[in-house]
Parts: sequence; C-alpha cells; structure tokens
Amino acid sequence: PDVRWIGNENGVAGETNWATVDPNVVPYPGATGDRVTDMLQHGDPLGTVWRPGETDVSIRPGWFYHADQDNKVKTTDELVELYFTSVGRNSKLLLNVPPTRDGLLHPTDVARMRSMRERLDGLFARDRAPDVAAGRAATVSLAALSEDITRGQSVARYTLHGRVSGAWHVLSRGTTIGYRKIDRFDPITVSALRLDVDRSLGRARPVHVALY
Repeated sequence: PDVRWIGNENGVAGETNWATVDPNVVPYPGATGDRVTDMLQHGDPLGTVWRPGETDVSIRPGWFYHADQDNKVKTTDELVELYFTSVGRNSKLLLNVPPTRDGLLHPTDVARMRSMRERLDGLFARDRAPDVAAGRAATVSLAALSEDITRGQSVARYTLHGRVSGAWHVLSRGTTIGYRKIDRFDPITVSALRLDVDRSLGRARPVHVALY
C-alpha cells in the first residue's frame, strides 16, 4: 500500500506520529496485529518510506446516509476536537460526509461543517508569536509547531516554555512535531517563548512556532 490509514475510524492519530514507516510491517491493505496497529498509529522514526497518516472518521455514526441519523450528526465541539486529534497530531483529517439519496449533502451536515470552519478560523485568527518575539506580552492557550518536512522529520521530544513575570514556565511537552503539532494549555500571559528540542534524529533543525 502507498497510503497509510491511521489504524482506527475514530478520528484519532497517535500523540507520537512519525510520517515514515517500515513497509515490511504493513505489507498489504488489511494486515492486522499489534505491530501493524502500532505502525499505523505512530509510524517509525527509522522507517524507509514517507507515508503520513490519514485519519478518517464520519460526521455521522455510519459511512452512508440514513434519515434516522439526522439527529446524530457530530456537534461543532466534536468536529473541532477531531481537528486537534488529527491535523493537530501530524496527520490529515479525512471527514466523511455522506450524500443523501438525492445526491446532496444534508443541511445539518453542511451547517456543522460551516460552524466547524468558523470556529477554527476564530481560534487561529491571529498569531501572537510576533508580538511575543517583539517583547509584548500576550495571553495565549494554543501553540502550533511545524517542521520543514521537505527536509524530513527530526524532532523526537520537545518542551515549550513561556516566560511569566520573569520566570520560565512549561507550556507544553510533546514528542513528534512533523508538519503540524498543536498543543493546548490553560490561558496564560507570556512575554517570551523558548522551545527546547530535547531529542531528535540527527541534528535538530529550526521549528516554526505560532501562538493563539
């Protein structure tokens, strides 16, 4: 297989998620076993092929449209949470939205997707990192980190610090970053930011950090 399912249909990628895998562990679609599940969820830092995880989930209980599920469409909060557990974990969100028998998307599904988009636009409307870099304090609760994946993926463990009243406080800790890792924490006002790469494959490269 040349694509990688994340190993579940719940919309949840592994907290540790390498975009590289060992193709010998998952030799064909539908292979099962603990090693397969672990490889699909987490990848392999020493993997020989670049195969980013694809996190699939349906906006409804099932994959096809059923009228009796019109009141069971995922809420805006649930959809936004899926964004954080997929895109926010170096994966891609494949959100299934089944058409009705008329070939149209149901108004409830459309409304929820629009609401999800509006919520995400609001959350990521303004990057406060430039303010903090310029010495201006900002109250933040989200950090979006990213590596230049055209050069591969190297960060294996990191700690993000914010300076509060002259002292450094840990905002978040994590393992892999990849093309996008989003950390959430309680709102806090910081006047400076520091990212420590505690472990990496080879020499660590610069990581872009945005704050919201």
